[in-house]
Amino acid sequence: MALMDFTRKAVGSLTLGEKLRKIRSDHRISLAEVSRSTRIQVKYLEALEGGSYEKLPPEVYVRGFLRSYAGFLGVPEEAILKLYDRERSIQRNLGRMDQSRFQPKLPVSFSFAFSSRYAFIAAIALVTAGFFGYLYFEFHSFVSEPRLVILEPQDGATVTDAEITVRGETDPRADVTINGESVMVDERGIFAENLKLASGLNTIAVSSSNRFGKTRSRSFSVNATLPEERTGEVASLAVPTEAVSVSIRMIATTTITVRSDGETVFSGVLGAGEEKSFSARESITIASERGDAVAVRPGELAEELLSESEGSAEAVFGREGRLTVQ
Repeated sequence: MALMDFTRKAVGSLTLGEKLRKIRSDHRISLAEVSRSTRIQVKYLEALEGGSYEKLPPEVYVRGFLRSYAGFLGVPEEAILKLYDRERSIQRNLGRMDQSRFQPKLPVSFSFAFSSRYAFIAAIALVTAGFFGYLYFEFHSFVSEPRLVILEPQDGATVTDAEITVRGETDPRADVTINGESVMVDERGIFAENLKLASGLNTIAVSSSNRFGKTRSRSFSVNATLPEERTGEVASLAVPTEAVSVSIRMIATTTITVRSDGETVFSGVLGAGEEKSFSARESITIASERGDAVAVRPGELAEELLSESEGSAEAVFGREGRLTVQ
């Protein structure tokens, strides 16, 4: 009789799950929001609110779920746990709950642990890929010459101004010289330098060197046609400032260095068949690792070898042609 009275009273009052669901509904909170805040899977929250304790993991985890849920809803934890203990006892007495479910078992889900493990492995993979990418970049820089592109002016261009802008691109942090003078290079590898021209043919040599000592050189010519100087109404021809000119033709690939009036205007490797022209006011010096690999033609004179020997050679050319041979 007492048992029946007790049962009728339980039916007339809210169960633990109904109370949890009512408080949550009153606050307009979804199960998904509860799950995100408490890290309790939605299926376990549904089992708690539905009184389906047989769908829950072992008791030690259920009690932890209830504490987290009560704390989230702002209700006393001990009251929720007492109500759970009472309902669990009733279900045990009625044979609705398998006693074996209260034996210690491993947690059902390890999704959070697995996620952390995968994140750690992914981070290690990214760091490793970045490290090998850095090694490849350093090795490529070590064995390769720096990139060097002349954007302006074009080789062989004719200008009427006494000053032009030499602009180009190279590797960032490379050292660039124009006719032997250092110029600034920005963080993108862009450089630009104003250069004064003399009337006639001007040879411009650009060189780029990286931190590993690799060098790439480019040379080009610009023909400057400057206005004639006038005194009063009588025009007078300007005295040519470039009185010495030398053309070279490569017979074989070798390294050459050219100095115009003592200033280096080209230094690098030229391949067989390449041709270059240089000019100066007083003298042009041409040095080569192989004298017989370079054919020179001073001004309008006949072409000749820099040297008959296969060894290194150097020659100085002035207004009258070849001056010395070393």
